[in-house]
Amino acid sequence: MVVMNALLPAISGIFLPILLGLISRRTHFINPEHRPHILQFAVRVCIPFMVFESMRNIDTGTAGQFIPMTAGLFLFTALSWLTMYILIRVLIPYSNWVRQYKAELLIMAFIGNIGYICWKIQEIVAGTEALQRGIFYTSFYWPALIVFSLITLVVLKLTKAHSLDSKEILKNIIPLLAMLALGLTAGLLHLNLPEWLTAFTGSLGPIAVPTILFCTGLSISVKGTAKAAGPILPYLIVRQLIWIALFALILRLSWFDDISRKVLFINAFAPIGVTTMVICDMFGLDTDFAANAIALSTVIYLLMLPLLFLLW
Repeated sequence: MVVMNALLPAISGIFLPILLGLISRRTHFINPEHRPHILQFAVRVCIPFMVFESMRNIDTGTAGQFIPMTAGLFLFTALSWLTMYILIRVLIPYSNWVRQYKAELLIMAFIGNIGYICWKIQEIVAGTEALQRGIFYTSFYWPALIVFSLITLVVLKLTKAHSLDSKEILKNIIPLLAMLALGLTAGLLHLNLPEWLTAFTGSLGPIAVPTILFCTGLSISVKGTAKAAGPILPYLIVRQLIWIALFALILRLSWFDDISRKVLFINAFAPIGVTTMVICDMFGLDTDFAANAIALSTVIYLLMLPLLFLLW
């Protein structure tokens, strides 16, 4: 009961921004066409500052896990992409639905919400060190997402239908990696920044995820989500089983310390990440379909929380 009460702020922090975005869409308070611009602000400004603040306060244990966690991240991403790619290839001749959404399904296979609600759970059950490790791990997720998203478009031969703007892609990657490097430098060298500067850098990061979740709600159609639930639910179950199996495989490696293993265990249950919409926006894919899948996946995740705590 104590743990579930502690989770209430995390759960409300997920659904209230989504609900606000949904209300804004339904009442025409904010034009859904403005969503890409709001997302750009969150991804290119807020998230890099959030990463900077976390890295600025990094501990030596987290810094020592740099190579194991980045290598493990790319290995997991590659395995999840390859597993779902094979499955989609097998199903394409038998399903028009899979054929229509093959790119979105493949992208959602390796993008998980390993931030925010996972961070909250890491902090609750494993402490502040696990929270910092989770943020550290997530910081390297964007390069992996971009790499395997580009591979998806090339392998599925979508490049003729969707032009890729390399400048736009770099605008999403460069600020994040630059702030990661600056934060790591400040943290490892124990640099004391002026209070006025830390007040500024610390003010932007906290609004990143709520802004992205608001954009998720801005993309959701209640009727569309309910209508899409039938074909999406089996996919979500298969994806979740793949994630749990692959994380169980990754955890058998001797690269990780105890804190990293706790973080990876929690991440194994993560729902589809809201950054799926950012990737779909970048590559001209169906963001409404992605938003519906994210909403359903998050509901399944909340239902699985008791199992997560039982296993913990």
